[in-house]
Amino acid sequence: MNKSSCQENIMGVAEVAVSRTFELLARVRGAQVFHPRGMGLAGALHAVDPQYEKLLGASESPAVVRISKGLGLPGGLPEVLGLAIRVLDREGRPWDLALATTGSGALSRLVPLPARGWDSARYGSLMAYRFADGPAEWLCVRPSTPQPETADISDFVDTVRAGRTGFDLTAVPRSGPERPLAQLLVTELEVGDAPSSFDPVRNRPEEVTLLPHALATVRAWAYAGSRRGSHRALSPAREAETSADSRG
Repeated sequence: MNKSSCQENIMGVAEVAVSRTFELLARVRGAQVFHPRGMGLAGALHAVDPQYEKLLGASESPAVVRISKGLGLPGGLPEVLGLAIRVLDREGRPWDLALATTGSGALSRLVPLPARGWDSARYGSLMAYRFADGPAEWLCVRPSTPQPETADISDFVDTVRAGRTGFDLTAVPRSGPERPLAQLLVTELEVGDAPSSFDPVRNRPEEVTLLPHALATVRAWAYAGSRRGSHRALSPAREAETSADSRG
């Protein structure tokens, strides 16, 4: 067996191990592994950076947004909060961002950290992005309008119902000033089938890369396994219904 075949075999084994582990965890949990509790929202993303606008194909794009709690703890307990955003790129394909609360330092921005409330949340991409041939940058989102001091999803929903809820999206390089990318405005609860699963590895423009590549690959395996597991986590009644439908 040559070196290339050996590496392919190792990658295949690793993919199966990671994917099946996350599939099992999702089936046991009855939902996706991370951020199982959330709420779908709708709004618009307004690009303020020319490069970012070019990737979107428009200065303003409709956005589907999901706020969530990483562990799904009840009520307003401090939690790793999540903010996922889906827009369409200039080719009309989904572009997902999946962010979690992090620190603001060079190291703490790489680690999910709990937030006391929505008002103090700082969401980060954890992994770096590269736009075209540009430098590695981490995406960061901060509230731009007053938001609840608690981490309760229902409190956030009440805020959206009371008025528009805003965020600023920036790109943070290894050193130097942040680059403002866009403003996100959440205006209403999502009506219809809002996605509960966002995949920033699979759903992105070709000119946008997640770094490091190896971690992006592992993350893709984990997302795929979690999706399969959460889809199969059906109640006995739903399983019987699905089985009957397939026979009919």
